[in-house]
Amino acid sequence: MFLVLLVLLPWKCLTHFTTKKNIKFIGVRDERTGTHMADGYARASNRPGVIIAGQNGPGATNLVTGIAQAKAAFSPVVAIAGSYSTKDKMEDAFQGLDQQSLFTPITKKTWTVKSSKIIPNIMSDAFNLAMQPRRGPVCVNLPRNILAATNNYNINTNKPSFSNESNLRGKDESIKKSAKIINQAKQFVIIAGGGIKYTAKYREVIKLAELLNAPIVTAAGHGDAIPFNHKLNAGQMGPRGNPVASRLVKEADVILAIGTRLGFNSTFYSYDNINKKAKIIQVEIEKKMLGKYFPIAIGINADAATATNQIYNELRKTEN
Repeated sequence: MFLVLLVLLPWKCLTHFTTKKNIKFIGVRDERTGTHMADGYARASNRPGVIIAGQNGPGATNLVTGIAQAKAAFSPVVAIAGSYSTKDKMEDAFQGLDQQSLFTPITKKTWTVKSSKIIPNIMSDAFNLAMQPRRGPVCVNLPRNILAATNNYNINTNKPSFSNESNLRGKDESIKKSAKIINQAKQFVIIAGGGIKYTAKYREVIKLAELLNAPIVTAAGHGDAIPFNHKLNAGQMGPRGNPVASRLVKEADVILAIGTRLGFNSTFYSYDNINKKAKIIQVEIEKKMLGKYFPIAIGINADAATATNQIYNELRKTEN
């Protein structure tokens, strides 16, 4: 089910965006609150969170804090904002504002619709891009005259605009090397991050940990990536983490970092929070994040759960 957070609007045409019954509209009456709600929904549901802010100018600018936060957290929020008419000059329009320039730095992409004919295509692209790894917010600006226009659309409702699954696999050579390093470890620890939390595929991590009887720690802000009551869950690591989890990372000789950048909140970019001598195997969906903050022994550009399962299968082979 979709959750759409709707700031009360005067435009009747917004009701024509969809007639599907599985979309729940919530009138939040304040764009700032609604954007944070959409962000929270997106993170918890593994689906896009949608906020519709009808008023151009101040209505749109109220989205900024929530959208910027969603970008920092790689949260797939789809913001739909009203805008001044394309027939007006911005400086003469009521509450005119260059929303295209405003939202571009804090979104994966921002569109300003120039024709009502292309609304379905842009909406489809927006949802698809928001959910493509690495996920993040997008914004669609809809000018007043575009919203007032009418068109007949032939939309294939059976074809989804996006997928909430990523199956990017790690290279076989990297998986085999990782399994070999893990087999040789004396103090092995798994770090589970947002790549596991946001897909809710913790079972793959637990399966690997149980095979090796290895502790799992969670990256900062992702303490719920693994069920709290699992016997191998040591809790959140790092400068804001608990002493047990933090010590495990500082004493480990091999670290498998799954779906985490090993970023500021988890490490403060300091070897005070991670063993300098440890061999780090990092699994990341965004290639440029591999080894960005700490040198790594192996970098695996792949979906977190998919690569975890590959490593598990490779380790099972070596058992036999």
